[in-house]
Amino acid sequence: MKKYFLPLVLLVASLAITAQDNDPVIMTINGKNIKKSEFEYIYNKNNNENAIDKKTFNEYVDLFKNFKLKVAEAETQGLDTTAAFRKELDEYRTQLAKPYLSATEVDQKMLLDEYKRDTTWLEVSHIVLFFPDYQNRDMKLFPADTLAVYKKATEIRNKFAKGVLFEDLVKQYSDDERSKSADRPGYLGWTSGTRILPSLAKGIYSTPVGGISKPIRMNYGYHLINVHAKKADPGEIHAAHILISLPQGADSLTYVTAINKLDTVMMKLQAGVPFETLAQQYSEDPGSANRGGDLSWFGPGMMVPAFNDAAFALKEVGEISEPVQTQFGIHIIKLLGKRSAPSFEDRKADLQTKMERTGNAIALYQPTINKMKKEDGYTFNKANFQPLLTAAQTVYPSDSLFIDRFKNDQNVLFSAANQSYTVADFVEYMRLVPRSSASLSTEVLQEKLAEYEYTQLQQAEDHLLEQKYPEFKNLMQEYHDGILLFEVCNREVWEKSSTDTEGLQHFFQNNASKYTWDQPHYKGYVVLTKDAKTQKQLQKAIAKMDADAAAQYLLDSYKNDGASLFKLEKGLYTQGENAFVDETVFHAGKAKLPDNYGSFFVIGKLLQTPENYTDVRGLVITDYQDYLEKEWLDQLNKKYPVVLYQEVLNTVK
Repeated sequence: MKKYFLPLVLLVASLAITAQDNDPVIMTINGKNIKKSEFEYIYNKNNNENAIDKKTFNEYVDLFKNFKLKVAEAETQGLDTTAAFRKELDEYRTQLAKPYLSATEVDQKMLLDEYKRDTTWLEVSHIVLFFPDYQNRDMKLFPADTLAVYKKATEIRNKFAKGVLFEDLVKQYSDDERSKSADRPGYLGWTSGTRILPSLAKGIYSTPVGGISKPIRMNYGYHLINVHAKKADPGEIHAAHILISLPQGADSLTYVTAINKLDTVMMKLQAGVPFETLAQQYSEDPGSANRGGDLSWFGPGMMVPAFNDAAFALKEVGEISEPVQTQFGIHIIKLLGKRSAPSFEDRKADLQTKMERTGNAIALYQPTINKMKKEDGYTFNKANFQPLLTAAQTVYPSDSLFIDRFKNDQNVLFSAANQSYTVADFVEYMRLVPRSSASLSTEVLQEKLAEYEYTQLQQAEDHLLEQKYPEFKNLMQEYHDGILLFEVCNREVWEKSSTDTEGLQHFFQNNASKYTWDQPHYKGYVVLTKDAKTQKQLQKAIAKMDADAAAQYLLDSYKNDGASLFKLEKGLYTQGENAFVDETVFHAGKAKLPDNYGSFFVIGKLLQTPENYTDVRGLVITDYQDYLEKEWLDQLNKKYPVVLYQEVLNTVK
């Protein structure tokens, strides 16, 4: 079967008709106008310099006309109304629309600011103040719940400004018991933007060294951050180490044993024994010893502080550190490689993904959203939104009480692309998509509104793709017609040409002179038998039968033990194609019998020309298909009126 898909096309003309000056009608088929832009798109697509089978312009006109006649017939048969057609076309459209809808312009400044935070390391301490009973609130907060904690955070910040030490404030106020009781109260060490949520990082990185941040609200409480130092991201290093285990508080014997082992390793290093060999022999780090101590690549802050400082202090690749002690024991570190922090361009995609996954997608897409709002004539009704905002002060937006209160509110919240969206539409969206990265009720409401607006603007953009992008419109028309073309051709030509046995035989008989052979063909069966006795038995049984009847008789009569008595093979053979036929019919060569068979014979006849369409089935089906298509096209040209506008055709570029 031929499966012609989209890029087929066609045309011819007489007078001109114009629906729009910039896109006139180039032809009318069955009363349906076809625009110049559609033909020009298809013609140029299939007649470019890379086309294998180029056609003249008039040939393309005729091809396109016939193509559209077939589509018209498919529509007459209702093939464009079936569920299968709609489903397939919708699936194609979804795929085609992705590049247009995903071509989202993002806020480059946001990404650049995030990159700067990611490539700057800060040494920080913090105070965290939890909201009252936050663990039992299921992360649901109202503005009133945060006020007292915010005031407390502001008072602490004022005390710091008056000279109270941050560590003293940590011990007095922080709700983070773990950092509060540390040797250095509130100390978190070095960190970078890669490890901090954007909502927290923004407040931290805007704080000067030595200063204290403004209160930074998270879903569970407020943070106050004291910034001790800043430095540029040193990149990553590739290092290996040898670990001599020395537990904290080890007895004197364990200590002496470890030191002696360390001395041995250092002495062998100085003598030129490879570091990797010594790591495999002496290192007590089971995770890296068998790899020659290789720790792979790591960034600052990923190792314990003493190890981190010693490793990043190494300057040259191949340099080996002095022994460094940590809580795990004594380390000897070798620098294997260095690489700088990735560039903004290298990190951009990851940064965008991070922003999208941490509840910042809408802010990131704001340039695109603003553009869509402008193009779609967006208007927002603040007065109709205010009741929702007021209600959110005391009722959580995802609660059924909130939803029930506004589910029948038909006041218009906003409009875009000639479509109005009501308060009821919005709260139904919140009911169906309640999840939010925020916890404060009013912020949840604002976040969900921004999400809903973006969702509807995206849908409007989707619906307007054909209007805004001529190439998308043409491509969708091409898919539409291509699917219908396949279905109607399959129904009217391809399936019929392969299953209409009576029609195939009649066509073969009427055109027998076309189907000749350069050499004779043997048509029949090769029968391999167990032995010569079996051969004679079978030949005697079928002596008066034609080949097909004989083969069927053998299969029916000996079906229980036929597998052991004989093997049957059917074919149409020329000389050289089957050794058994060559020996018996063409008297050429000697056939070699396979294992388990001792003799053979053939049943059939030698043909000088084909006697049935099945002898040349492939050729006949192809020709019969062409015949059916020609007959069908003749019928379609008579069935559907065609008007071609030569004046417009003459303007095709």
